Amino acid sequence: MEAILRSIPGIPGASEPSFRTRDARWVSLDTMVRRTVARLDEIGEGVSHVAAKATIQVAREMVQAYPERKGDALMRTVSRQLQERRVIMPPRLAHEILVAYTGVVVDMDVAEVVESPPAPPVRRIDD
Repeated sequence: MEAILRSIPGIPGASEPSFRTRDARWVSLDTMVRRTVARLDEIGEGVSHVAAKATIQVAREMVQAYPERKGDALMRTVSRQLQERRVIMPPRLAHEILVAYTGVVVDMDVAEVVESPPAPPVRRIDD
Protein backbone atom coordinates (compact mmCIF):
# COMPACT_ATOMS: atom_id res chain seq x y z
CA MET A 1 0.00 0.00 0.00
CA GLU A 2 1.40 3.40 -0.96
CA ALA A 3 1.69 6.00 1.78
CA ILE A 4 -0.11 9.27 1.31
CA LEU A 5 2.25 12.16 1.93
CA ARG A 6 0.89 15.45 3.10
CA SER A 7 2.12 18.73 1.70
CA ILE A 8 4.76 20.36 3.88
CA PRO A 9 3.75 23.90 4.89
CA GLY A 10 6.16 26.49 3.58
CA ILE A 11 6.71 30.22 3.59
CA PRO A 12 3.54 31.98 2.39
CA GLY A 13 4.18 33.59 -0.98
CA ALA A 14 7.46 31.73 -1.59
CA SER A 15 8.09 29.77 -4.76
CA GLU A 16 7.37 26.03 -4.85
CA PRO A 17 9.73 24.94 -7.65
CA SER A 18 9.72 21.63 -9.47
CA PHE A 19 12.94 19.84 -10.33
CA ARG A 20 13.57 17.84 -13.50
CA THR A 21 16.23 15.17 -13.27
CA ARG A 22 18.45 14.14 -16.21
CA ASP A 23 16.33 11.00 -16.64
CA ALA A 24 13.28 13.27 -17.21
CA ARG A 25 11.54 12.67 -13.87
CA TRP A 26 9.85 15.62 -12.18
CA VAL A 27 10.29 16.02 -8.43
CA SER A 28 8.50 18.45 -6.11
CA LEU A 29 10.12 20.72 -3.55
CA ASP A 30 8.45 18.63 -0.83
CA THR A 31 10.24 15.51 -2.11
CA MET A 32 13.55 17.39 -2.06
CA VAL A 33 12.82 18.54 1.50
CA ARG A 34 11.98 15.00 2.66
CA ARG A 35 15.24 13.70 1.20
CA THR A 36 17.16 16.59 2.76
CA VAL A 37 15.71 15.86 6.21
CA ALA A 38 16.50 12.14 5.79
CA ARG A 39 20.10 13.04 4.94
CA LEU A 40 20.30 15.27 8.02
CA ASP A 41 18.85 12.47 10.18
CA GLU A 42 21.67 10.20 8.98
CA ILE A 43 24.25 12.57 10.48
CA GLY A 44 22.30 13.13 13.69
CA GLU A 45 20.86 16.57 12.86
CA GLY A 46 17.19 16.42 13.76
CA VAL A 47 15.34 19.09 11.77
CA SER A 48 11.62 19.34 11.11
CA HIS A 49 10.33 19.23 7.56
CA VAL A 50 8.71 22.64 8.02
CA ALA A 51 11.95 24.27 9.24
CA ALA A 52 13.97 22.66 6.44
CA LYS A 53 11.49 23.76 3.76
CA ALA A 54 11.38 27.32 5.11
CA THR A 55 15.18 27.46 5.13
CA ILE A 56 15.45 26.19 1.57
CA GLN A 57 12.76 28.57 0.31
CA VAL A 58 14.31 31.62 1.98
CA ALA A 59 17.84 30.66 0.90
CA ARG A 60 16.69 30.32 -2.71
CA GLU A 61 15.11 33.80 -2.50
CA MET A 62 18.23 35.32 -0.91
CA VAL A 63 20.59 33.80 -3.51
CA GLN A 64 18.49 35.42 -6.24
CA ALA A 65 18.16 38.75 -4.42
CA TYR A 66 21.78 38.98 -3.20
CA PRO A 67 23.98 36.96 -5.58
CA GLU A 68 27.10 38.63 -4.17
CA ARG A 69 26.53 37.14 -0.69
CA LYS A 70 28.33 33.89 -0.04
CA GLY A 71 29.13 31.65 2.91
CA ASP A 72 28.68 33.13 6.37
CA ALA A 73 27.15 36.38 5.08
CA LEU A 74 24.50 34.41 3.18
CA MET A 75 23.76 32.18 6.20
CA ARG A 76 23.33 35.23 8.47
CA THR A 77 20.97 36.80 5.91
CA VAL A 78 18.95 33.59 5.63
CA SER A 79 18.79 33.29 9.43
CA ARG A 80 17.59 36.92 9.79
CA GLN A 81 14.98 36.51 7.05
CA LEU A 82 13.68 33.35 8.74
CA GLN A 83 13.47 35.16 12.08
CA GLU A 84 11.37 37.86 10.44
CA ARG A 85 9.01 35.06 9.41
CA ARG A 86 8.99 33.63 12.94
CA VAL A 87 11.27 30.68 12.19
CA ILE A 88 14.23 30.47 14.55
CA MET A 89 17.16 29.02 12.64
CA PRO A 90 20.77 29.50 13.76
CA PRO A 91 23.15 30.19 10.84
CA ARG A 92 25.07 26.96 11.58
CA LEU A 93 21.94 24.84 11.22
CA ALA A 94 20.85 26.76 8.11
CA HIS A 95 24.26 25.89 6.66
CA GLU A 96 23.80 22.18 7.49
CA ILE A 97 20.36 22.16 5.86
CA LEU A 98 21.66 23.81 2.70
CA VAL A 99 24.67 21.49 2.46
CA ALA A 100 22.32 18.50 2.72
CA TYR A 101 19.92 20.04 0.17
CA THR A 102 22.78 20.66 -2.26
CA GLY A 103 23.83 17.03 -1.85
CA VAL A 104 20.29 15.90 -2.69
CA VAL A 105 20.25 18.11 -5.80
CA VAL A 106 23.56 16.60 -6.95
CA ASP A 107 22.61 13.00 -6.10
CA MET A 108 19.31 13.31 -7.97
CA ASP A 109 21.16 14.76 -10.96
CA VAL A 110 18.82 17.75 -11.26
CA ALA A 111 19.03 19.26 -14.73
CA GLU A 112 16.38 21.99 -14.49
CA VAL A 113 14.50 23.95 -11.86
CA VAL A 114 11.14 25.42 -12.83
CA GLU A 115 9.87 28.13 -10.54
CA SER A 116 6.17 27.86 -9.96
CA PRO A 117 4.33 30.70 -8.34
CA PRO A 118 2.37 29.88 -5.22
CA ALA A 119 -1.36 29.48 -5.49
CA PRO A 120 -3.21 32.76 -5.16
CA PRO A 121 -4.84 33.31 -1.79
CA VAL A 122 -8.40 32.12 -1.52
CA ARG A 123 -10.81 34.99 -0.96
CA ARG A 124 -13.87 34.47 1.10
CA ILE A 125 -17.07 35.64 -0.49
CA ASP A 126 -19.73 36.40 2.07
CA ASP A 127 -23.36 36.14 0.99
